[in-house]
Amino acid sequence: MNKRRLISATLAVITSLSLLTACAENVQGGNNGNGNGNGSDSASNGTTPAPSTMGQEEQSKAEEIEVKEFELENKKISFLASWPRNPAKGKNKDVAIELFQSRFGGEIEDITVPDADRYSRLAALISTDDAPDFFSAADMDAFPKGAINHMFQPLDDYIDYNDQWWKDLNSINDKFVFQGKHYVGAIGTAVDVLMIYNKKVVEANGFEDPAKLLEEGKWDWDTCKKMMQDFCSKNGEGYYATDGWWVSQGFCNSTGVPFVGIEDGKLVNNLNNSLIEQAQELLLDIHRESMAYPVWDNGWTANARNVGLGTTLFFPCGEWALTQLEGEYALSNYADDAADVGFVPVPKCPAADELYIPSRVVGYMLCSGAKNPEGFAAYMYCEAAATTSEKSDEITKDQYFNEYGWTEEMWDMWEKIHELSDAHPVFEYYKGVSDEMFDALDNPTKDAYHNEVSWISTRDSIYGSVQAEIDKANGSLE
Repeated sequence: MNKRRLISATLAVITSLSLLTACAENVQGGNNGNGNGNGSDSASNGTTPAPSTMGQEEQSKAEEIEVKEFELENKKISFLASWPRNPAKGKNKDVAIELFQSRFGGEIEDITVPDADRYSRLAALISTDDAPDFFSAADMDAFPKGAINHMFQPLDDYIDYNDQWWKDLNSINDKFVFQGKHYVGAIGTAVDVLMIYNKKVVEANGFEDPAKLLEEGKWDWDTCKKMMQDFCSKNGEGYYATDGWWVSQGFCNSTGVPFVGIEDGKLVNNLNNSLIEQAQELLLDIHRESMAYPVWDNGWTANARNVGLGTTLFFPCGEWALTQLEGEYALSNYADDAADVGFVPVPKCPAADELYIPSRVVGYMLCSGAKNPEGFAAYMYCEAAATTSEKSDEITKDQYFNEYGWTEEMWDMWEKIHELSDAHPVFEYYKGVSDEMFDALDNPTKDAYHNEVSWISTRDSIYGSVQAEIDKANGSLE
């Protein structure tokens, strides 16, 4: 069976830099001091020769991967983002980059700008007929507004979504269609929120490992909440069940219902959905029972290190934290030894029909006025080939084990969560509607967890403004 493989190690990491900035910069009540998350050695605008590496064995495996043939006159493509697509100096070269370089002599020019300046820079470059070729879709803020505002163009003239490289990715790509055309070249999903914990802490408190509960079909809100309550009551003051900025989103999306979804090509307002109300009640209980680490009393600063210290049980966070070696959310915060880091999906909503995974799309969009759409298409076929190849999966696994110290147990869980994410992803579209929509929804959806505010009162106060933005966008989608 030809199943969709995982995105490469390097791509997972560099994409995460953008996700971290986008998620954390509008924190409820204050700035959490993440900076711009760039971490690049490349210049702010210019070709990055990518002095990166790939071992001989990995290169040999990459040579066996089949890629669609292209004849390229122009081998350079340009990428605008808050992070560089080329790997930083000394980092592993991922499979897609290796294929683009070795098969086509391809080169990517990084145009790296602060996260907040991405769209103004893109608009300026388009207006001066100097548009970059491609743009990341991973922030979930480019669709549908980028298509509505003609900042991006359809990919259907350059990518055949029914051929061997793309057919297994159609279920994801079909979620990003505007006026019958695809606007995202999606190569997979990234897990937006998962539950990170310390295995030794779980064992020391006499709890069954959440990974085992997941395997047994017992990992749901009720089991998780009971574990949280027992942890806090057993240990007393100064011990908390959860911490971080992604708790609310994780539990709400685990219902299978985004706050703003897309159905039959139209945006949908789900604020009145009963499952979202149930999730918000759970979040309110976590706050009321003093199980949430009080970021509001600690300078609006989360502390992932408390998981490693054993004073916080779970840190709901993006998968990117598991592939970072440095920083406030890096792997080392959760345990001194990577083998002691545990992670599972956000627990299943008992009333939902499936175990849904809060997700982001991993993919790219073709900019309006792009000078080299054919070069972009060749690169996207490299991405698709890398994503769907078992050889690429082997290379990625080697990189995770060698660079991050992963174990077989971690890898098995990683694959399991990604299979779940591909089968039952929950994409939030409100960030991609308008700035007004983002302002109306982003912080208020966290109010129950952070500020002990009833979801009913929050929902009633924002419903009208959210619906107005949806109506405006849907008018453009016709």
